[in-house]
Amino acid sequence: MVHSSHLVYRLSLKQIYIRIFICANKIQILLFKLCANKSSICTMADINENILVEIGEELRIQREKIYYTLKDVANMTGLTTNTVAAIERGKGSSLNNFILICRALKIQPHKIFKKEIDLTPLYNIPPESKRRIELTKELDDLVYNSNFFEIPRRVSDIIQQLNANKDQSNKFSVYLSGYCEEGTLEYEKHGNYKEYRKNHSSKPVKRYSE
Repeated sequence: MVHSSHLVYRLSLKQIYIRIFICANKIQILLFKLCANKSSICTMADINENILVEIGEELRIQREKIYYTLKDVANMTGLTTNTVAAIERGKGSSLNNFILICRALKIQPHKIFKKEIDLTPLYNIPPESKRRIELTKELDDLVYNSNFFEIPRRVSDIIQQLNANKDQSNKFSVYLSGYCEEGTLEYEKHGNYKEYRKNHSSKPVKRYSE
């Protein structure tokens, strides 16, 4: 006769095994979908590895072309011969090491990239980041390419103009402070709020070059 506690114990173990099996099956399906997708981690990792191998091969060809040994390059860069050899085999390395080797081999970095690289990112940019970028571009357009700020504007006016959320007022205040620092806008404080307008008294310096 099976004790009731033993029966409960056996049933609980069975349930645990079933759950483990279901989880493992779900993970297997997920990995299959990831690897089947052209922009998946598996495919992208393979592409990146091939690019690194090609870069390493170009560095090796250039080194041998000017009759340098691995030790010669190591002496000129401060890297170990093992590190230089690993880079030539396409193993991961830092940009600093890559530039050091280019200098030692007297070759411009852009000449190493003979083929165009697929610029598809591993993951898509999140929707909230897309909206932030869109709003930043629209705000730039208001500041640099319109007469919107020829009259004093509050943050609430800008939010309404760009159809943005009111809870983003603090972010817009930070953005507007940046325009004031570069000299494009100026502000006047009225109690607990500020009004922003075009600054015609100084030559503005954009935060980035077009």
